[in-house]
Amino acid sequence: MLRRVHNNYFAVWCQRALIFSCLVLALAGRARAQSYAVYPSSETPVYLNDFLRRLARMHVRGSASLNYRSIGPEKPGFETQIQDEIYLADIYFGLDGPFIDGIPMTLEFNMPTAGQGSIQLYQLNVAYKRIENFTFQAGKFLVPFSRYNELYRANDFLTVTRPLLYASPDSLDLVVRPNSPRPPVSVGYTDIGARASYYPPSDNPYVPKELTFYVVNGLGENNNRQRTFTSTNFLGIPGVPESGSDIDFGHQDNDLAGNNNYKTIGGRVVFQLGDVRFPWPIPEGILDVTEMNFGLAGLGGQYNLEGDLNYQIYSADLTFDYLGFNFSGNYVYSFNQFRSALDGNGAIIPNQFIKDREVNQGYFVQTSFPLIRKPPWGQRVTGVLVFNQMFRQGPALDLFLNQNFGNGIIPSIQAEGGEALRVTTRIEKYTAAVNYQLTDHFSLKSEYSYWDMGRATTISPTSLGFVNIYQAAFAMVMGF
Repeated sequence: MLRRVHNNYFAVWCQRALIFSCLVLALAGRARAQSYAVYPSSETPVYLNDFLRRLARMHVRGSASLNYRSIGPEKPGFETQIQDEIYLADIYFGLDGPFIDGIPMTLEFNMPTAGQGSIQLYQLNVAYKRIENFTFQAGKFLVPFSRYNELYRANDFLTVTRPLLYASPDSLDLVVRPNSPRPPVSVGYTDIGARASYYPPSDNPYVPKELTFYVVNGLGENNNRQRTFTSTNFLGIPGVPESGSDIDFGHQDNDLAGNNNYKTIGGRVVFQLGDVRFPWPIPEGILDVTEMNFGLAGLGGQYNLEGDLNYQIYSADLTFDYLGFNFSGNYVYSFNQFRSALDGNGAIIPNQFIKDREVNQGYFVQTSFPLIRKPPWGQRVTGVLVFNQMFRQGPALDLFLNQNFGNGIIPSIQAEGGEALRVTTRIEKYTAAVNYQLTDHFSLKSEYSYWDMGRATTISPTSLGFVNIYQAAFAMVMGF
């Protein structure tokens, strides 16, 4: 056992050293290419000159966030019982750019906090832009679901934690209770497939600035039952586990192959309304808004191995500026089916399931404003206020802990009773934050968030879910 642990640590550090070496070589190659562009040499082979020119177009990008949080109150049995925690989150690094004329590519990796330094392929795609006003993309790419889904790096958003709608299990800003609302999709959702986008060449605000359609593998099951490739080590397909089948909202099973035959289709429409002038008798300039953008998106498909559980997710987002303040908001509605274990009068009936459905929906409103436009040190200091609400409508599920089904102990199961009572729960979150931009590549964040859990769950002997949560957090962010 000790030898295996030692080997795992050795492998992880070898991976880190290899990636660091590749980044150093890429930066060195780019520097040499730029140097050659200024001081060409007749001694350099033609094919090498062309390679260096193309390499100079590529951009090395990445981000990392060192976070601290003090969360309370401390309650045994909760994911929030760990206080004064320091952790690394939102680690991304990669390359992007037009290595081939008109065909840009993106290669990006992610190091999830829960992965303890393991490296995952986050994006790998190529785009074709040689047709005017059209873009075609294939590979593993960022799904164009909403504007906030694109703000996945720590240097892309102003706060430490994310809104309830996009709470990420990897960033420790996810709060769940029995029967409580869950984020329809975690931020930065990438998937494998193809997309086509059209950008109409029109200045009319009623004509969309972007029309996108895509087909991807889609979200899978949270128990990660997928059809594997042919292997003598695995010749069967796993059955439905005792905990049932539910959707992998957090996209934690980040596989490179789909889990079933069915694909997810989706689309996004973006309107760039520009400046909006309010009519007389309101004086001009008092209530004018600028840089208004409005987007609509939707996706849906079947997510389980058997292909009989469906989900649909829809989004509407809006951003605009007003008197130096930036406002943004997002509403998301999701519907999904699931298969739950059956509660037979206080005990789970083995291999008995019930199929049901639930709705998770909610919204957030955020405003950001300058606190100090030109601080003595650094670039700017920005204040942020966010209000969130999320709702769940669905069956009342009973929570069971440490259930032994012969093939192992399952820590927690939510089972549905035969009466299938319907309940509505909600979570509210309030956030106040300060973002201090030191340079183009470094920033400091501080935040206080409060989760109102008074109606977040149902009464259960094994749950203290009505206890409200408060958190102070700080982050030091690097982005390049």
